[in-house]
Amino acid sequence: MAYSEGDILLDATVPGANLARLADFSAGTEDPNPIHTDEEFAKAAGFPTVLQQGPMTTAHFARLLAERVGQDRLRWLDVTFTAPVFPEEDLKIEAVVTAVDGEAVTCALTASKGDGTVTAKAEAGFGA
Repeated sequence: MAYSEGDILLDATVPGANLARLADFSAGTEDPNPIHTDEEFAKAAGFPTVLQQGPMTTAHFARLLAERVGQDRLRWLDVTFTAPVFPEEDLKIEAVVTAVDGEAVTCALTASKGDGTVTAKAEAGFGA
């Protein structure tokens, strides 16, 4: 497929994770940080409840991109987290092509909450 700057690659909503899924993700990634599983700990740290793991958002980006462009073509993904995600918060995942250079395509991604708060920004590259 030919890509052009400005092409929309993704515009999807990912359902929010519940507490059990956050606990499973922490166990599966061997993430010992109690801020993802212990509500009292999260509250003591100044949050209203536990936080979704950043790598879960990264996994959403990678999965959706791989489904869209093919997993064998995805080359790199660089993510910056900008705001916390709490349990049950859906994320809108968007990606747009920002550059095409021969066989190399670069895109910008965002994850945002229903209120528009951007929770993560990323850049990814894949082969055309």
